[in-house]
Amino acid sequence: MDSNPTISQVEPGPGVEPRQPSRLPMRLLFTALACCTASLVIHWVIMWLTLEPEHFQAYLNNLWQLAAYWLSALAVDGCSALLLARYYLQRHNLVDVSRPARLIALFVALYLVAIFVVGLLYNLLWAQIGPWLYENARGVSPTLLMLPLNLVSFLLASLLPLWLSLHLMRRTGQFQNGLTRISRAETALAFGLLFLVLYTKLLTLLPSTAISPYGMEWMLGLSSAIGLVYSLVALIAAHRSLPTQLPQLAVGRLLASVLACMVSWLLVAGVLGFVLLVALYAGSEILVLVLMLLFGLLLLALLWPLTHLSLRWIYRPLAA
Repeated sequence: MDSNPTISQVEPGPGVEPRQPSRLPMRLLFTALACCTASLVIHWVIMWLTLEPEHFQAYLNNLWQLAAYWLSALAVDGCSALLLARYYLQRHNLVDVSRPARLIALFVALYLVAIFVVGLLYNLLWAQIGPWLYENARGVSPTLLMLPLNLVSFLLASLLPLWLSLHLMRRTGQFQNGLTRISRAETALAFGLLFLVLYTKLLTLLPSTAISPYGMEWMLGLSSAIGLVYSLVALIAAHRSLPTQLPQLAVGRLLASVLACMVSWLLVAGVLGFVLLVALYAGSEILVLVLMLLFGLLLLALLWPLTHLSLRWIYRPLAA
């Protein structure tokens, strides 16, 4: 066995010439982002028209915290659309859809219907159990307690409309069959989005006292913005670590690679955070600021080798 495995280049089999990568998953990714943004805007307009001014102002006072949740929602919807679309095409040996505009229109229609119905049911249920959760959380993030319900809501409102759209179009013979290559840009984008999803979800699941100490709610928004930079670095590192063409997008191994990279990165971040706490208790504010800057740059630099190693040793697709 080779002790130094590398990611294989695509080698088409005899008599079979794989086509160029389909752009459909990327189109559905941007469509999902547009739909998610539209649903957030509609939600804001409804609140602006229905809530009392003082209640709406209280909502605006939590804008930094809400921005982190919006970023997480956009990342989850975009990433899931990309991965589900690519997985569906690969599973059924599909290359591209004959009428992409019809598929996108069907997806948008089903998404908006699902987000309205599921959102209505979610709000009714939240009105019943939300106050009880906040009263009995005992230091645990209510978002963590609502995780099972949020997962069901995500499956019904985001994944189900996309799967139904792809399934209905395939049943009506709107897809072209065949083999296709996967570009490293799409794989790297999936890696970066998965990293961003994990990062933002960890932020939203942390207790408010941990991520926003001393009432500094803006810390959550700032941490989310920094997460975009970290994810961009991970995306670029993944792009540089992958070959130009890949035979498929192995979703399971890609997720395992991102998890390995994230866990290793968080272990280093935990050690550096402990050093920061020691410096903070020492009472040197200048030292803490300098260490925060140096540690932030160090974590940023560490993402490059960690991404490369996780892809090299875990994400190892077989040659086509």
